[in-house]
Amino acid sequence: MCGIAGFFGDGDRTAVPAMLEALHHRGPDDRHIEAGERYAIGATRLSIIDVHGGRQPLRNEDGTVIAAQNGELYNFPVVRPALLERGHRLATRTDTELLPHLWEEVGERLPERIDGMFAVALWDEQQQVGLLARDRMGKKPLYYWQHRDALYFASELKALLVVPGFTRRLNLEALHHYLGYKHVPHPLTIFEGVRMLPPAHRLVFRPGAEPVISRYWTLSFASDQPVPDETEAVDELLARMRQAVSRRLMSDVPVGFFLSGGIDSSLTTALAAEMARTPVKTFTLTYADSATTSGKEQDRRWANWVAERYVTEHHEETIEVDDYPSSFRKILRAFDEPFAGVVSTYFLSQRMAQYVKVAVAGDGADELFGSYLSHRLAAGLEQLPPGLDGADWEWRSRLLVMDDDEKRTLYSPDVRAALAHVSTRDHVRCAFAHLTARDPLNRMLEAEWHGIFPDQVLTFVDRLSMAHSLEVRSAFLDTEVVEYVASLPGSLKIHNGETKYILKRAAARYFPDEMIRRPKEGFLMPITQWVLGGLQPWVREVLSPDRLRLHGLFDSSAVASLVEKVYAPGADYRTVNKVLALVVFQEWYEMYLC
Repeated sequence: MCGIAGFFGDGDRTAVPAMLEALHHRGPDDRHIEAGERYAIGATRLSIIDVHGGRQPLRNEDGTVIAAQNGELYNFPVVRPALLERGHRLATRTDTELLPHLWEEVGERLPERIDGMFAVALWDEQQQVGLLARDRMGKKPLYYWQHRDALYFASELKALLVVPGFTRRLNLEALHHYLGYKHVPHPLTIFEGVRMLPPAHRLVFRPGAEPVISRYWTLSFASDQPVPDETEAVDELLARMRQAVSRRLMSDVPVGFFLSGGIDSSLTTALAAEMARTPVKTFTLTYADSATTSGKEQDRRWANWVAERYVTEHHEETIEVDDYPSSFRKILRAFDEPFAGVVSTYFLSQRMAQYVKVAVAGDGADELFGSYLSHRLAAGLEQLPPGLDGADWEWRSRLLVMDDDEKRTLYSPDVRAALAHVSTRDHVRCAFAHLTARDPLNRMLEAEWHGIFPDQVLTFVDRLSMAHSLEVRSAFLDTEVVEYVASLPGSLKIHNGETKYILKRAAARYFPDEMIRRPKEGFLMPITQWVLGGLQPWVREVLSPDRLRLHGLFDSSAVASLVEKVYAPGADYRTVNKVLALVVFQEWYEMYLC
């Protein structure tokens, strides 16, 4: 794991040390830069495999191909011997060293040949061509910005902000979509001119030409295969999960496991305990205030049950309500753009990093197997007569934090005019335009998999863990697991109203029915209770007219009315989310654009 930064073309070499300094948290163990006439590639390193011999960037034998990556290649044990058989000489045990040699073999098809979580930067001095690539699921981030005759790239936005010549300008389209989703959807970023490379895409750069961006892998949710026997499906799923967990145990440093008490993290823990030679380290999060703790007592109980059943080295970490506002600006710094999603990962990662460098999490299971309200609604559409189900994208658009009309009532007249033709509803509709799935549930899962999932879930997991130099691996995001589950019919994912049906059948081989069928809270922070309670003075201060006047983007009277709705009797979760989205944006704006 590391942070990467640099440029292709006629860039400013003096900028790269500052770019790497901005990424120190992603790799505090080492940093190094390789530069030539038309490129500079730098990396900060979090040493996990070949701790003493894997300094990045790395070159091929004659030094003409240079590469760095952020992430882990899980097919490293297969690719390395294949390259050795073809006569390549490898000087280290790191997976990054495979990249320049694999480039010599397959060129631009390199991303198809590697499997894992990665963001890659590579330069070929002989061909004068640069490659950027991002992993299939979107685990590892990669941003780029074109300036004059150079293309700058970095693992996080903060590294681009320090490049001489970069001007911080708010992207109003990104703001509009943020207020709907609670995050900025790729390839947009909150800054004008900066783009995020989408998951499963490569970018090829040649001096004097426009960069060429192309998709190298597509996940299909369509299947012409007959519905598999339930027992066979469980057997196949568990076989793939065991292999996925095994791959994620590869490390020369200690590995820990997130353990919420839900079936996702509990199953990965159980599978790891079966194959680990020493007790697995597990970590769970609890809350100090009694109102919150009582709602999560079942999670805590089952996390402890799993820890005892599988004899783990268990750690229980507690946070206070005051930890949130006091850490708020640090959390925003981790994202570099407004993000009003779940942030509990920040606090648990902070504690885990005191014990381990690598953690395995259960993220991806909800999005693969179907767990959210949007998934339950989609599954219900199958029960309606043809012609009465409506468009699935319309159902999804109704779950936005704010619809387009609600946002426009909050804008100042100038902003309202500038965004008159921008529609998050249309953005949702486009996400459903090229789907492969046929049944309503799989269509919903597929649309969210390519948008909300990498932009929201994977973004918060990466930034909030790497803020503490903790690498998080996800067994449910193994390519073989994902491709298999995507191919299953919706009836095996939500069955007679039961969510994550086939996963629960697999978990039933490890855990009692009482645990599997209970409601799950997981690591979600109780932000609704906090906003309605102890955080009220902070919310009112942040959204005061004086502070809103710093940018003039919103109508302060309309915002004040919304705040009063939150603190009126009967305020709902959606209204709280609207106010929280505004609070996050206001704090972000003052940090980055004032």
